Amino acid sequence: MGHRAPRTQRIVVIIVLLAATALLASCGSGGSSTQTSSPPSTIASPTSETTAAPTTSTVGPASTTVVSPATTSAPGAAISAEDAQAIRDLAFKFWAAYNAYDPDTAVSYLDESYRTAKEQTIRDEIGRIKSFGVQLGMSEKTAPTLTGTDQAEMSLNMKEPIGTRTILMKFTKAGDAWIITYSEEAK
Repeated sequence: MGHRAPRTQRIVVIIVLLAATALLASCGSGGSSTQTSSPPSTIASPTSETTAAPTTSTVGPASTTVVSPATTSAPGAAISAEDAQAIRDLAFKFWAAYNAYDPDTAVSYLDESYRTAKEQTIRDEIGRIKSFGVQLGMSEKTAPTLTGTDQAEMSLNMKEPIGTRTILMKFTKAGDAWIITYSEEAK
């Protein structure tokens, strides 16, 4: 009997990791997937990772934000520090809602037309990560940049049990506030 307990524990751990892998493979994707039940798993606290920009932000137990200066918000030019920070804040609030298992808050950050298309998928994804007790580790990969008049984008790293994926997010400025118009895994 003493020899079976460690083997059983290893089998359970393998099953949990496989289930978490399948679950997280669907997070941030455009399609829907089936939901499975499994014992809870967790992701370690996220670490901050940057590539091209000196600005970093993380969502999770050790949230921090550092802003790098910028001077103008004209299309094709550098984004203003204020707009860049507003976009970062919005992106990380969106993912914090995922980690809080709060789909109502998550979808409230989306543009109305994008919300209509993505709301059920987001609710399903949050339900799955909640059933596994997963916390997504999010960190900034690329700083917000302007892509047009009142349009911007940024990339984030999503840390999950099997590795890190890149999430591309796009934003539009509506009045004085930014809204999310796109959030999908970058291929």
